Amino acid sequence: MKYSSTTRLINTIIFAILAVGFGILGIYVGTLVAPFIWNRMNDPFGNVHDGIGWGLAAMLGTFGLAGLIVSLYGLVTSVRSLVKGNDDDLVRKSFASYVAVGYTIALFAFLNATWLYRLTSTNIGYEDIGFVIVVFALLAIIALVVSNIPLVRLYGESEELNKIMRVITAPLLAGSLGALIIYGLSFLVLNGAASAYERSAGLIEFGAGSIFFLVASVLACFAFFGYGSAAKKGIIRKGNGVLFEGSLFTVGAAIVFAGVWEFLNQTNKNKNFSSLVAKTTPNTNANYMDFCVMSWIIGGLIILLALFLCYSTLRKSADEKK
Repeated sequence: MKYSSTTRLINTIIFAILAVGFGILGIYVGTLVAPFIWNRMNDPFGNVHDGIGWGLAAMLGTFGLAGLIVSLYGLVTSVRSLVKGNDDDLVRKSFASYVAVGYTIALFAFLNATWLYRLTSTNIGYEDIGFVIVVFALLAIIALVVSNIPLVRLYGESEELNKIMRVITAPLLAGSLGALIIYGLSFLVLNGAASAYERSAGLIEFGAGSIFFLVASVLACFAFFGYGSAAKKGIIRKGNGVLFEGSLFTVGAAIVFAGVWEFLNQTNKNKNFSSLVAKTTPNTNANYMDFCVMSWIIGGLIILLALFLCYSTLRKSADEKK
C-alpha cells in the first residue's frame, strides 16, 4: 500500500469541501435563479431577480454544476479508497479528479477571456472589458499549468493515453451536463409561464440549447466510460475519440447558435426580443455585436478543432490497418 489512510482521508475531506462550494454556486444560481430570470419571473421563494442577465446566471450556474459533478466523482472515488484501503488505483483516480477540477476552472476562465467577457463586465459598456479579459486569461494560464504538471506526473506524456483522455473528457462532460440542466429547467419553467410573450420569447432558445447540450452530454458520457473501459483492457479504440470529438463539435455548434440567436434579436424587427446578454427583456436598445461575433469565432474554431481531431483519429486508424 503506497498511500496512507491519512492521505485518503484528506482527499475525502477536500473533495467534500469542493463539492459543497461548487454545489452552493451551481444549485442556487443554476436552478433557483437562472430559470426564473426571464421577464423578471418570481423564483420558488417569491424573489424577483431583475438585476442580472440570464446569460450571466447561466454561466455561473454551469460552472458551479460542472465543478460539483467533477467534485462528486472525486468524493465518491476518495470514499471508495477509504473503504478499500489496499487499492492505490482509487487514490490515483482521486488525484486525477483534482486535475479535472483544474481543467474545469481553466475552461471556464478561457471561455470568459475569449467569449463570455461581456457577461462579467458592466453589461452596458466597455469600461471593464479589458480588465476582465486580462484577469480571466491569466486565470486560464495558471489553471492549465497547475493542472498539467500533476497529470504528467500521474500518467506520463503518452504512456496511458486512455486515462489522460478520460481526465480531459471529464470537464467537457460536466460542463455539458451543467448547461443541459440550466437550459432544460429554463425551458420547463418558461413553458409553464402564464404569459404568451414569456413562452414565445425564449422557448426556441432554451429548447435548442437543451438539445445541443443533451447530445454533447451523451456523446461525452460514452467517451468518458469508453476510455475507462479501454484503459482496463490496455487497448486504443478510435470510437472513443470520435465520441469525444462529436461532443466537442456539438458544444461548438451550441456556441455558434448563441451568437446567431443574439444577432437575430438585435433589431426591432423581432417582436418578441430576447437577449442572452441584456439585463432586461425586452431590451431592443442593447447592442452586443461583440458577443455575436465572438460566438461565431470561438464556436467556429471549436468546430474546426473537432473536425481536425476527428480526421486525425480516422486517418491514424486507417494507417494502422495498412
